[in-house]
Amino acid sequence: MLATLILSALAAPAAQADGVILQAKVDPGANCNDIWGFVAPNGDEYALVGTTSGLAIYNCVDPRNPYRTAFISGPSSLWRDVKAWGNYVYVVTEGGGGIQIVDMNDPENPFLLKTWKRNDFSNAHNIAVDEDTGMIYVCGTNRGMRIYDASASPTSPPYVGTYDREYVHDLHIQDGLAHLAEIYDGRYRIIDVSNLPNTPLLDRVSKPGRFTHTSWASEDGSLCMTTDEVNGGRVALYDISNKTNIRYLDEWTPNTNTIPHNAFILGDYAYISWYTEGLIVLDLSDPNNIKKHASYDTSSYGPGAGFRGAWGVYPFQPSGNIYISDMEEGFYILKVEGPAIDLEHTELSNTQDEVGPYPVTVNAQPKFAGSTVTGVDLWYRVDKGSWQQASLSQVGSSADWAGSLPGQPSASVVEYYFNATESGGRNSWLPNGTAPGSLSYSFYVGVPRRLYFNDFEGSTDEGWTHGATQGSDDFERGAPQGKAGMGNRHDTTRWYDPDEAFSGNKIWANDLGTGNDDGAYNENASMWLQSPVIDCSNSSNTTLVFQRWASFEGGGFDQARIVVNGNQVWVSPQYSGEVMHITDRVWTQMAIDISDYADGVADTTVRFEMESDAAFHMGGWGIDDIEVVALEAGEPTDTITLTGPTTAAAGSRVTYQISTAPANRPYYLAYSFNLNGSVVLGHNFDLGVPYVVADQGRTDAQGTATVTGGLPASAAGSTVYLEAVGLAPNGELRDSPPLTLTIQ
Repeated sequence: MLATLILSALAAPAAQADGVILQAKVDPGANCNDIWGFVAPNGDEYALVGTTSGLAIYNCVDPRNPYRTAFISGPSSLWRDVKAWGNYVYVVTEGGGGIQIVDMNDPENPFLLKTWKRNDFSNAHNIAVDEDTGMIYVCGTNRGMRIYDASASPTSPPYVGTYDREYVHDLHIQDGLAHLAEIYDGRYRIIDVSNLPNTPLLDRVSKPGRFTHTSWASEDGSLCMTTDEVNGGRVALYDISNKTNIRYLDEWTPNTNTIPHNAFILGDYAYISWYTEGLIVLDLSDPNNIKKHASYDTSSYGPGAGFRGAWGVYPFQPSGNIYISDMEEGFYILKVEGPAIDLEHTELSNTQDEVGPYPVTVNAQPKFAGSTVTGVDLWYRVDKGSWQQASLSQVGSSADWAGSLPGQPSASVVEYYFNATESGGRNSWLPNGTAPGSLSYSFYVGVPRRLYFNDFEGSTDEGWTHGATQGSDDFERGAPQGKAGMGNRHDTTRWYDPDEAFSGNKIWANDLGTGNDDGAYNENASMWLQSPVIDCSNSSNTTLVFQRWASFEGGGFDQARIVVNGNQVWVSPQYSGEVMHITDRVWTQMAIDISDYADGVADTTVRFEMESDAAFHMGGWGIDDIEVVALEAGEPTDTITLTGPTTAAAGSRVTYQISTAPANRPYYLAYSFNLNGSVVLGHNFDLGVPYVVADQGRTDAQGTATVTGGLPASAAGSTVYLEAVGLAPNGELRDSPPLTLTIQ
């Protein structure tokens, strides 16, 4: 019968997995709660799975074929918590008093040794063990946090003392320090437990969600992660290198409608049981910029389903296998791989080339041994049309893949992104590892006619205004100081603001960081920066182009927007499992089509907005070299008509007609003895150098002109090439096809 409760990875129902492999799923026959691990002296690994009726113990030496070695009955309760120390396992529950002590000297035949201190407390919510000292902490009891010493006797640990200043929901003990999760007070607290029963306070902070469920410190004691067990809750990361000065670093959530439960730090990663989201693994290698590393959705419930799904996670087994307990689904054994492919690409630049194609290359490196990249697809769309797919080809045996985008007419805005697949069926996306289409690269095709430009180097603000509709405005113009540590108003080690302008010395930004200012935008504020009126009455395909260095929390918490004539044209991506903060590290061009709202509008304004909450403050907007351009067709060539004789006698006079030239504008007639081509003021001509301007004047209202001249007698036997040139109203040059004249 037991075999029917174990589902192999092949038989298990499909789940959403990103960088995680399912090895086995087990149904213990009852709803699961807490989970922990045990390693026998010979290295065999076991899972300790709490259920509503007791503790199930599984041999996990073969992670694809776990089997149960024992079931330890206990008081019936939704809440059961378990920890291991030495060759014993300690279990507490909300359903009854005392500590169940399970003998694991023979893990294939474990048994309940006793229930210890049954009358010390009537219920307990959690238990923690100091791995170094063997001190046991039972918290969430009706008599405070009770402390016992397993090092004195693992089978009968004597009582040491009680901590009851605040209700402690959970804790982690390490290096003589206890990291307390005070759920109802919404705080994370550090106390010194090196000299029990004394427990002096070192520092405490209030959590973003003010419902602190768990806390766990990194092995080196430099970081601590906490969870807020509320709808829309987040994990938060703190710098605890100075135990008397806890400093907030960053926070993360995959969805504003979900609930995190338990989190553990191992190396550069945090492993979190996130209720309806299942397992989520976060990359903490840059503690100021938490990023998703991998995930596996164990739950059949979607976001917003509340306290269902993944209850516990255990990531500390030497094998690297991860245990997850899902309340409804059972016990999972998972293996975390992380992103399967590293992708790198140099963005395409704006262009005036309408013919194309536009060459595209991407470097795709598989990350797993034995894995190969089997394909890279390029997805693109033009002017927000439907997404189209093009396959790239591998360049020889290298990691480079190449292809092209087709040429586009002026004026077009092209967006594109990449999706790569490897031999194991895993996918990766670029930019930013995002899911399809949530972020993309972009460039425009066309000739920009500048309507407005400002590099902010003037002695005044030149018509730019700013203010706040809520809270305090901190938009400033001046020299940036590179002073905003992401999410931390006191951290001076990592900067997410520029330390220099894109050009010149000055920019517009939220809090430049001058003097004692920290460079981070104000909290609980709604701020705006608005341009002067820009005349777009004679423009089409109007495009906003500027240099951006910005950092702000993803939408749903803080929000950045660009508004043109009262209409939103850009908004920061929604905070999700794929799109997190915007954290520019260099100046980056943004090009935004604003034609729907600016074409033909004489009093156009551009407005940058920033809204913030109380929990998290980053660098905000950094803006330089802003321009508004009208994108016109690519460089016109051969638009003027030149007619006249193609042969003539030396010493005679010839007459040529110029038509379809710019009306009432200067014209030129030039000749050369070659057609090697030349460039004048950025315009490509057929005539090569040296060339001679034979005549110049002004066209009439119809764009026509007549040119008459004499041919020198010494020119007999020569061949010359003529080209007519006109000057358009916008200052650009126009030309004719070359005309060949043979002189006899």
